[in-house]
Amino acid sequence: MCAQRARQRDVIALGASPIANLLIGIARAVATHMTRLILAALIAAPMMACGGAAKPEARMASSEGAIRGAQEAGAQNVPQATLYLKLAQEEREKALAMVKDDDNHRASFMLARSEADAELALALARAASAAGEAANANEQVNDLKQKAGQ
Repeated sequence: MCAQRARQRDVIALGASPIANLLIGIARAVATHMTRLILAALIAAPMMACGGAAKPEARMASSEGAIRGAQEAGAQNVPQATLYLKLAQEEREKALAMVKDDDNHRASFMLARSEADAELALALARAASAAGEAANANEQVNDLKQKAGQ
């Protein structure tokens, strides 16, 4: 730093123009900025090489549970729910492959999609079941009305 200041004093003493002084200042600012960028890159590189995010184990468990819940609710018996159940299973398989490739950040998002699709399949299965039960209850009411009217 002292050597730089001495050179700068020499340039000023020799009668350097204001443009030269401006160029020296710009060069110094660029050098400082580049040094900061290089340091940031050196710090960030090991973090990226290590995979960044941790394994999304909680998401893996919740995704598996949501798929199992949809299966137990009979989603495979409802055409629209079956579509979302299969989609959830495929997304989970893709996410597990991403985890093996150490792409944990993307795997976490894929597991979230899988869980959401499984929950949608579960809701559709429950809705279909409730609609079936309502239709049965309606039939029973109509049968009771007919028997009471006779």
